[in-house]
Amino acid sequence: MSTGKNIGLTSAVYNDVTRSNIESLFPSIRQRIQKSIFISIDTEFTGLAISNPSPVFKFNTTEWVTRATDMGEKYRAMTNIVKTHALVSMGISTFSRRHTRPGSYNVDNFNFTLQQQNSHLINPNSVAFLAQNGFDLNKQATEGIRYFGGPNPKPPSVKTPEINEEGWMIREVFLDIVRARVPLVIHNGLFDLMYVYQAFLGPLPDSYQSFVYDLSLMFPGGIYDTKHIVEKNDPKSASFLAYLFHKNERIQKQRLEKEESAVCIRLKDRIEYKPKAVDEQDRPKSDNITNAPFCEQFAAHGHCRNKDLCPKSHDINFIIDCQDLQEVPVDVNATSNSSPPQKKRKRDANLDTDMEARPDRAIKIVTSADVNLSSNGRLNKPHVAASTNAELLENMYHTAAYDAFMTGYIFASYQILLGDKITDYINQVFLMGQSGSPLLIKPGRYSSVSITFTQTQKMFASTPDVEICAENSSGKHDGNDNVNNNDSSK
Repeated sequence: MSTGKNIGLTSAVYNDVTRSNIESLFPSIRQRIQKSIFISIDTEFTGLAISNPSPVFKFNTTEWVTRATDMGEKYRAMTNIVKTHALVSMGISTFSRRHTRPGSYNVDNFNFTLQQQNSHLINPNSVAFLAQNGFDLNKQATEGIRYFGGPNPKPPSVKTPEINEEGWMIREVFLDIVRARVPLVIHNGLFDLMYVYQAFLGPLPDSYQSFVYDLSLMFPGGIYDTKHIVEKNDPKSASFLAYLFHKNERIQKQRLEKEESAVCIRLKDRIEYKPKAVDEQDRPKSDNITNAPFCEQFAAHGHCRNKDLCPKSHDINFIIDCQDLQEVPVDVNATSNSSPPQKKRKRDANLDTDMEARPDRAIKIVTSADVNLSSNGRLNKPHVAASTNAELLENMYHTAAYDAFMTGYIFASYQILLGDKITDYINQVFLMGQSGSPLLIKPGRYSSVSITFTQTQKMFASTPDVEICAENSSGKHDGNDNVNNNDSSK
């Protein structure tokens, strides 16, 4: 039953899906996907680079440079990473229509803990990053949904029926997203697209031209990358996910107060728990250049080398309040002394909630405290109190389901802000180091679909209700494909 009230800033609920409950949740997940009008995803994985590989592998490290400027070289390097590493988590947020007014959605969030059964590499920096941000490696080992990556065209069958069943169900979840034919939303998501393709569809194509051709057929509703959208519309703004989420949350709240069209989200099944406090004596000294009450490195880049031990606040709302009050100017182009981020940053929103009990679901919630302002608009809450809540949120900023939700919320916000012009950014995926030149998800004049896609298409074409997508005998996508209606030069 709905509480009918706004639960305030930064709350997020997700369904925790593991090998122990995927079977019971499977029908509900498929139903939510079928009812969605757009879907956002995020993933976590065991590596996005090769670091000091053992000589026994005899890697030619020049073929693993993911920041190469040439797209062919970049794709080959990323393919090498994806084929040798594995997904450990996938987040899915389904946005379905709540009311007829724009921006009104029901949202279901799902966090899938995964365990690839193929032998694979694990980058120590990536695993350390996951552990430091709350990812439970023990849970992944004991409760991860078991699957075989790179099915060709279907995964191997093993003697343990539970493994076969788990792998089939998680693959069907991904294929249901494809079958839904609705917009897919990502944030700096090229690696995410490549990892889910390798895990649930089949071996990645040899060329990026075939890869984008496949994607254009798989997602006729289009692919939207919120990082690219923000970089084009607000190039001076920080563009890591958590910052963008909280910023857009505030924008939508202001629009709502003015009785303008605004994003209005309803989530269900909420259970609260308290974060563990961090001992202040264990905190290192801040690297701040000024006396700002928040961490300048985190405010500018979304990461801090001191992580949860930083004595300065990482609370996004606290940072934005300070910036709104012009407490301390922050240069997002400032040089960072910390190590590069291992993954994009993310998470939260202005929500209504449904308290209907669902005992068959495993649900978690995270809530941040509202920032307390005095009558003169100054911050009342002491820094320590603000950072304590922020530590929990910063950990949650790397839960795949929460990242997926924030990504979808940002997209919904820009749908309101841009209106029909949002389609100017369809099928344009952000490229690291090449922000002005996105990867266009559009078939090239001389490109063709991959063998992987053809094999998978044939595998499911015999059953109409599980057909992946419509493709005519000429091998070209049908006339309803949104890609054909988009000016890719924008």
